Parts: sequence; C-alpha cells; structure tokens
Amino acid sequence: MAIAPINITRVSQGMRTITLLNSLRRNTVDIFNQQTRLATGRSFNSLSDDPVAASQSLKMNRTISRQEQILENLRHADLMMSAADDSLSEVNDLLNQAEAIASQSLGTQSNAAEREANAALVASIREQLMIVGNRQVRDSFIFAGRETKTIPFQSALGGVAYFGDTGSTFSRVSETDQKATNIPGNLLFGSLSTSVGRDADLQPMITADTRLSDLRGANAQGIRKGIIVVTADSGETVRLDVTNADTVGDVVDLIDAATESVGVNASVTIQGNGLVVGAGVSIDDTTNGVTASDLGLTAPALGTGLAEPIDLGVRLTPNTKIESLRNGDGLNLENGIRIRNGQQSAVINLEDADTVQDITNKINSSGLHLIARVNEAGTGIEVITRISGVTMSISDDGGSIASELGIRTMVESTTLDSLNFGRGVETLPGEPDLTITSRNGTSFDVNLDDALTVGDVVTLINKAAENAGVAVTAALAADTNGIAIEDTTGGGDPLTVGRASIQAFAVDDLGLNKSSIDPDEVLLSDDVGAVRAQGVFTALLNLEEALQSDDELAIGEVAERLVKFAADTTRVHGIVGARAEGFRSRVDQTENAVLATRTFLSEIEDLDYTEAVTRFQQAQTALQANLLSGSQLMNLSLLDFVG
Repeated sequence: MAIAPINITRVSQGMRTITLLNSLRRNTVDIFNQQTRLATGRSFNSLSDDPVAASQSLKMNRTISRQEQILENLRHADLMMSAADDSLSEVNDLLNQAEAIASQSLGTQSNAAEREANAALVASIREQLMIVGNRQVRDSFIFAGRETKTIPFQSALGGVAYFGDTGSTFSRVSETDQKATNIPGNLLFGSLSTSVGRDADLQPMITADTRLSDLRGANAQGIRKGIIVVTADSGETVRLDVTNADTVGDVVDLIDAATESVGVNASVTIQGNGLVVGAGVSIDDTTNGVTASDLGLTAPALGTGLAEPIDLGVRLTPNTKIESLRNGDGLNLENGIRIRNGQQSAVINLEDADTVQDITNKINSSGLHLIARVNEAGTGIEVITRISGVTMSISDDGGSIASELGIRTMVESTTLDSLNFGRGVETLPGEPDLTITSRNGTSFDVNLDDALTVGDVVTLINKAAENAGVAVTAALAADTNGIAIEDTTGGGDPLTVGRASIQAFAVDDLGLNKSSIDPDEVLLSDDVGAVRAQGVFTALLNLEEALQSDDELAIGEVAERLVKFAADTTRVHGIVGARAEGFRSRVDQTENAVLATRTFLSEIEDLDYTEAVTRFQQAQTALQANLLSGSQLMNLSLLDFVG
C-alpha cells in the first residue's frame, strides 16, 4: 500500500489535514476489508469486491442448487426402485411356491385331504403377497401408482381389491429428463379387469354447448383457433378472430354477427355433426390459417352444392349431455343397470342422470369397487372392476340401457373367443357340437362351425330347430347374461342340452350343458361372458378354490397360469433391476458432478490465506507509515523552509 504524500507546498494547513485524514481513512478501510476476508474465509464479500468472480459464483451456486435437487430426486428414485427390486424377488419366490404346490397337487401323488391342506398354504401365500404389495418407503406405497398414500391392496367382496391407480410417479433426474420411480400394482399384479365398453360408440351429436377442444375437426387435428374471413356475395369482407371462442355456439354467434355487419341475413347452423353456412356468404381461411377448414366451413354454402355437413368428430366427455347421444336420440333411462361383482350386486338407477359424468359417478359410487370412465378413444363409457378373484357381470334390468351404453357383458355381437375370460369356445370342425332334446323327446344337433359371435350361436340353434321341425327357440336373455332356450312342444320330458359327442365341449364352454324340468321354465345358460382381473391374485384365489373342491382340471389350468405369471414377473424384475442400477449409477455421477462444481466454487470464493495475510500486513505497514510521516510533516512551518 503506497503512502499518500501530504507535504504539498503552497497549501494550507487545513488541506494538509484533509489529505492526511483521507489517506488514513483509506488505510483503515483496507485493513477492515482484509480483516473481514480473514474472518469470513471468502475472497470477496460483495459484488463490488470482484464483479467477475461474483458473477461466476452466482452461476455456480445456481448450478449446485439444481444439481442437489436432482441428486435428492435420484436418491429417492433409487430408494423406491431398490425397494421394488427387493419386493419382486419376494414375489418371484412366492409365485414359485404356489406353482410348486399346484404341481404337487396333481395326479395320484396327492389326495383330497392333502389338497385341502394345500389350499391353506396357498391362502398364506396370497396374504404374504398382499403384504409385499402394500410395502412402503418413506410413508409412500411403492405399488400404488400415483396414489402413494392409499393402501393399494385390501380384501373386499370375496377377492382382493386394488385401490391404487394405473399411473406412475416421476422424478426429474436431469435438466431435461424424467423417469418413473415406481411400478403400479395393476401392472405388476394384473389387478384390474379388461374393460367392458372399451369399443362402445355412443355417437354424441354436436350442440351449441360442445366445446371446440372436444372436436376432432374436419382435418382430424382438432380445431386450431385463429382468424377466418367472411365474404358476402357483394364482395364485402370481414376478418373474424375466433381465438377466444370456447364452444360451437360461440363460433356460430360470432359468424352471425359478422354476416349481419355486411348486410347479409345468412347464418351458420348446426346440422348433424357439422356446421352449414347459409346462402349469401362464403367463409375461408387467411393465407396461413386453418381454422375455417378445421371447422368444415370452407365447403360450399347451403344451396350451392353442399350435400351434407362435414363430420367434425365429437369426442365423448364427462360433460356430454345424455340427450345428445346416439345421434341426438338420447338414452332410455327408465330402467336401470344390474351389476354383479363377486359376492355383491346392485341395480344402478340412472333416471336423473343428465350427463355422462352422472352415469359414471353413479356406477363408481355403487360400492362395487368399479372404475367407470370415458374410454380412451373418447367414444363411449368403459367399466373396469378393481377386484381380483371374482367375476363382474353387467346386464339390463328390465330395459336396455346397459346395451345402449355398450357396457353389457354379453350381447349378440360378443365374440365367442372372448368368452370364458378369453379361453373362448372349443368347437369340432365338421361335426355337430350340441344336441338339444325337446320336451316331446325329439332331438336335433347343432353345428357351430360358422359361429363367431353369441348371436351366431342363437341363429344356428334356431335354424337347426326349424330344419328339424321342433318348436324350440333360442334368444339372448333379456335381463341376464346368457342364452335362453324356450320349448313350446308341450311334452312332459325335460328340455336338455348336451354334448353331441364325448369330444364336443362347446356346450360346456357356452354354459348350456344342463336341463330344465319345469315345462314353464326357460333353460338359461350360465354367464360365460363375465369378466375378471386376470392377474396373480385371481390365480391364487382360483387355486385355493380348485384345491378345496378337489378339481384337478382347474388345478392344472391355474398351474399353467402361475408359470406364465412367474415368467412375466421375472421379466418385470429385470426391468426394475436395470432401472435401479441406472438410478444408482446416476446418483454416483451426480454426486461427482456436485463435488466438482463445489470444488470450482471453492476456487472462486474461498480465501487464499497466505495472500490474504500478506495483504493484511501490507495494510498495517501502510497505516503505520502514514501515521508516522503524517505526525512529522504536520509539525512543519514556514520557518522550516527559511535558510
């Protein structure tokens, strides 16, 4: 630190004093700054001390903050996936134990008493599997999907209910990447049934309240809102901004106002599932616009060649009005829907339903542990059961509402290969499959070679009866799911449906292998169109039941399913293990990155004590020198310069 000169000739004593004080003040401030650096251990304590280093420090601190958050996310993800990895090892062991019990219970190596004892072992395995499925990490259930605070597996209605959801939780593991941190229980354990109504089409109509976001649009790309150009036949043009329009009615009102402003009494009307432009105007897009095209408004105006409006493809939403369904015919809600799920059934009354949401809410609140929602295609309602180990069946209750909604589990269009939980119906090519004996003793055979649906079976039975001249008719049961066979021959014998030969199992697969003694009774097949969750818990509950009933055929069938589930679980285990290893690797990499960033930050912020002590001593020396020279020079007078 240089010593400021104060012995300035031809200046006043006051100027000398001020100069000395300023110099001493600078020395004192410098000593204070050096003391502060030594006390804090930082090379700078404010932005003005070193603007370049301070800027670098701020950037490094922001980087460290992001890295530490990502590191925390990775550690959580690693913990979750590691727990899932360990749990899947237990699941594999339990499934192998169950499959071994099933295999040991087949053939002469096991008797009925031993099988009944084995059923208790399978029940214990099922309970252990539920414990694994309900495992927690940091108070979060690892197999509950996004419902991490909800116990995913609970006993209900004679089965095992899954109360998690089908989504995964995600964590940000880098600046640009997110990864799933858990496995939903429905995926691992197969805890939800196939959906009923997945392919339903309720054909909603466009109304003024239909939101533009719910339209697929004439170009199948939705409605891309922007500017449209309305031109009258007189040549007058209006540019119309529909960006803020929310519903079809909003668009119609805006265009009506625009046509009136150019003196044309033409309007846009809703017809069918599209929009029609009245005579006297044309509507086009701007040079780069697509809104009018998406709305189907660029077609010829009414009376100038337009055959019908362009279908804008209305998506079904929870807010869709019931009255707009089935092309505007609505639904007959006078009668209800009968749903049976496991040990419980209920009739859902829909008379006061106004929207699709009302229907799904009533089904979801029925206490049957169902999921009713708009299907993925946005065309209808689908229903799924949460319960494993039981069957779900949906039928009409005196009306046709379940059929109209497309959620009845057996209709004429139901394919045979979907029956019996996807096992289908086994037919004998070129040979009769059923033999029906009427009450008057007349028998006839039915060949089902050409049958693809339940309706085909009904048609073939009626055709065979007609050809045999027997007054027997088949039809789909009205209020229950099954085929109803009515005999009006007037005989006193039982009406019987059986196998046409010992190898013909179609009658069993159709649930028709039975007889009816009461002459006024209609023979009704079993409900072979019911659905169920096809997962692990269903297999274990089926195995328990088969062991208790000493049913070797069923035991063998479940054993095959358990082998498949074990293979599927091994595959999922491999995926989870790879994810867990990936997270562990990323944790190590991110920890190293944080350490490297902190090291660089330390080089910027941390004090070089050797350099700092030297500068402190220099500041002290400068202060002492200023004080000494100042005390001597301030004592000089004019006489000191006279000689």
